[in-house]
Amino acid sequence: MKGNKAVKAISIFVLFLLPFAFLFSQTDESSNVFENSAASVIALTTYGENKEIIFEGTGFVVEKGVLVTSYLLVSQAKSMVGKNFKGKKIKIQGVLGVDKKFFIALLKIKGRTPPLTLGNSDELEKGNKIIAIGSNETGTIEGFKGKVINIHELSSTQKFIEDSLSVPENFSGGPLLDTNGQVMGMTIFIERRLKFVVPSNVLKSLQRGTLVKFKKWQPEEYLKTNEAASIAGKIAFKLDETGLADKYLNRVLTTDSQNIEIHSLLASVYSRQRNYEAAVSSYKKVIELNDKKDEAHLGLGLVYLSMRKYKEALPSLEKAIQLNSDYTNYYYQIGNAYEELKEYTKACDAYEKFLDSKPKEPWKAYYRLGLCRRELSEYENAITAFQGALKGNPQDVKINKDLAQSFLKAAQYEKAEEIYKFLAQLTPEDATLYYRTILSMYNEAKMHDKAIEAANKIIELNPDDADAVYNLGYMYFMLNKHKEAIQAFKRSLVLNPNFEYAYANIGNCSFQIKNYSQALWAYNKIVEINPENSDAWFNMAVSYMQLKRFNNALKALKKTIELRPNYAVAYYNLAVVYMNLHDNYSARDVYKQLTKIDPAWAKRLRKILR
Repeated sequence: MKGNKAVKAISIFVLFLLPFAFLFSQTDESSNVFENSAASVIALTTYGENKEIIFEGTGFVVEKGVLVTSYLLVSQAKSMVGKNFKGKKIKIQGVLGVDKKFFIALLKIKGRTPPLTLGNSDELEKGNKIIAIGSNETGTIEGFKGKVINIHELSSTQKFIEDSLSVPENFSGGPLLDTNGQVMGMTIFIERRLKFVVPSNVLKSLQRGTLVKFKKWQPEEYLKTNEAASIAGKIAFKLDETGLADKYLNRVLTTDSQNIEIHSLLASVYSRQRNYEAAVSSYKKVIELNDKKDEAHLGLGLVYLSMRKYKEALPSLEKAIQLNSDYTNYYYQIGNAYEELKEYTKACDAYEKFLDSKPKEPWKAYYRLGLCRRELSEYENAITAFQGALKGNPQDVKINKDLAQSFLKAAQYEKAEEIYKFLAQLTPEDATLYYRTILSMYNEAKMHDKAIEAANKIIELNPDDADAVYNLGYMYFMLNKHKEAIQAFKRSLVLNPNFEYAYANIGNCSFQIKNYSQALWAYNKIVEINPENSDAWFNMAVSYMQLKRFNNALKALKKTIELRPNYAVAYYNLAVVYMNLHDNYSARDVYKQLTKIDPAWAKRLRKILR
């Protein structure tokens, strides 16, 4: 029992326990309902052929001399005995009527047991407070309070109630009351894990027949019949007790193998259990029996989707829509399948058909449509689709990212920048990432002037990040703003004194503005940090050559070639240095080496050799 504690009521005037119990506080309205109703509730015992007890349960009086209970307590009875809340025996004379489809039986009893009032179960709603009364394993009448969880429909004429109560199995046949004390239904246990409530309006409609005494009663094992198994299976399915639904529905098929309704239900059971192979077999059986069953084609298609068998899913889903135009919302799943198969044009067509059906929440389809359009490089159409998706979720980060990327692909850089800035506001913790994306976008588009703002914003967000300051310098460098670039590169060195790239670009910028001394300072710093940097040695050599310091250039070029033995440009410049040092012999020797390394550069060198 969930959170319910039974409290026995003890009389201070007698020395025995009264056979009923309260599970409510004395001030609880449920306690009042129980006290006013318990006298109408009877503990029942069913006896078999050899006077052995075969069932124990509950019943309650609905009019003078008439008691209602579960048919499952009565179906195999050779006799029955009742006991009221005071422990007094109640004689059960026989059966007045049954409704097997609702598991109901009416019994004739002797005595003046007061009846309960049957309420209107159509007024019952989810969440309503309810009280169940019944007999426990010792025959004590108990009460439990709970709520209505759901009201299920088995057919247009058959409903049942699901409640939150965890009560003993002996409560089967007991009343379920509202807080006014009116009966809203009767608890039925088909088995321990399968409980439901028959609505009170069904009890009202049960016809009284001629009394059949137990000596003339024809017992039956009703649960073994197809009728009972079918109802039990359907109830179990509604309550999501898929294992029990499987058991009872398959019991029906042992004698009725062509029952299309049962095959359909079993297919749904197997789908819920993720027993997809069995679900496929059941759906195929339904289609074999009736190819026009649109729900079977639909179910089969959805199962194939769950199995990731997209090619197999498509014909079934399309057939379902062909048979039933109300299924146009499943064009979305068809779009998913084509998308998984990378057939993006067909996926787009399916998503657009889904959107044509005017769904309540179209944004997901717009989003998937946008992704497919982008895969087809239809960036303008992708932009339109993503904008449609944003109407339902204007602050969705993922959709905004994809919209920005589509603007970027469509070369609409300023619109992409606008979205990335919006994303930076939405998720400030990722702002640096978005501004770096803007920086990279404009860099790749060779729009370096547009990148400056993003570079400065990144520095503002990360003032101690040497890379961020370096990137600002690089943008200035690409704009040929060498003085501004040098200034930024030097700022990055304050943050990272061993930043080789910063030194390299200070050298490159200085060389461009013919400040060869500063360039040499930068390249010397690099080789101090990394003596194996051949580019730094080479650039140092070229800077020395510009200053006509050929002996220094000679050393730097020899070191370059030592590090890069096949660097043709270094050999060419080495020969030039030798010529400026008036060492034509060495220059010619370099020429001979160069002919083996790079004949094209050797040919250029030959033209200037003396």
